[in-house]
Amino acid sequence: MRRKTVFTLLSGLLAVLMLFSMMVTVVPTEVSAASSSAIKKDLDKLKAEAKEIQAQQKELKAQQDANKEETKDLVEQKAELEQQIKLIHDEIENINAQIQTYNQLIAEKQKELDDAKTRQQELSQQYSTRIRAMEKNSHISFWSVLFESSSFAEFLSNVRMMADIAKADQAMMKKLQEAADAITAAQTELSAEKQGLGEQRAALTATQEEMDAKNAEASLVLDQLNDNAAQMDALMGQYEDQEAELTKKIAKTEKEYNDAVRDEQNNSGGGGGGGGGGGSWAYPLPYRAKVTSPYGWRTHPITGKRSFHTGVDLAASKGTAIYACRGGTVTEATYSSVYGYYVTINHGDGFSTLYGHMTHYTVKVGQTVSKGQTIGYVGSTGMSTGPHLHLTFYKNGDTVNPMNYIG
Repeated sequence: MRRKTVFTLLSGLLAVLMLFSMMVTVVPTEVSAASSSAIKKDLDKLKAEAKEIQAQQKELKAQQDANKEETKDLVEQKAELEQQIKLIHDEIENINAQIQTYNQLIAEKQKELDDAKTRQQELSQQYSTRIRAMEKNSHISFWSVLFESSSFAEFLSNVRMMADIAKADQAMMKKLQEAADAITAAQTELSAEKQGLGEQRAALTATQEEMDAKNAEASLVLDQLNDNAAQMDALMGQYEDQEAELTKKIAKTEKEYNDAVRDEQNNSGGGGGGGGGGGSWAYPLPYRAKVTSPYGWRTHPITGKRSFHTGVDLAASKGTAIYACRGGTVTEATYSSVYGYYVTINHGDGFSTLYGHMTHYTVKVGQTVSKGQTIGYVGSTGMSTGPHLHLTFYKNGDTVNPMNYIG
């Protein structure tokens, strides 16, 4: 349920971002003949939309964090399922070995049972022979033996003979009983072994069904993870596109606004204007840093997709001061899910610069800054894999390679 709710919210936010994209597209920017006040209204509208998008991005970022945590839980759950499947597989192998042992025991018991039956038949045959002999000589009785004896010694001998016959009959009957008991015991033990084997087979079946169910569950988890990853990639790309498009339009509208202000001042006989336009560019860090990702097409380090990098990434330690490349007016000092905490400066001559992924900024919108002034500090906020400065240069609303200016 939680997973479905998260995806519903993500889809809703994506729809909102798409709506904003359409709204940004229809905002008029070709207003060279318009007054500065009219252009300022368009600029304010774009900035308001930017703030709204950033608010939506912040909400979506929270959903992304929740998704990442849930994805981590799902990965752990899948690993646990795979471990359980392995244990079940080992258990099945063990049960199979036990079944083989039971089969061998059953065969042995069957042989013992056959031997007992054979022995019973032999004893029965001996008993039958003895009975037939007694029946054949049934005219012999104790009294005939007594009175037909010629002497007392013969009499004693005949009595002992009759006693031996009776003893032999009793022994034979005992053997017959023992054989019958052995057969009964063997049959009882065989039945118990068969019952145990049946229970083992039932346990094996139940275990197999459990393993199949866990396999199916693991497959569902894997599918969910794949769907989650696809959703995240799509949203990441949408963020980048929306952020880049809106920033580009704001920079272009700012130029039009500055041009309109300058034209109005010139037409009215006024002079000056601008917030530090013209002049050379300063390096944005206290030292020359390694360019870890240049301007232009690249494979995005987070989404893994090929996209156009609108600036350069300069490797620097967290907390390193960030300087304004030239004087101008701060037009943005805010947070977005892409650039994290960032600052945009309009230099008043068609150029604007953007400084992204700060730990925090030290300026505010509308503030005039000078070249080399500290405006924030290097961090890793937003879509970032580590501390660095993302620097974008805009010229007449279009991005250009910053290294052509800061070398």
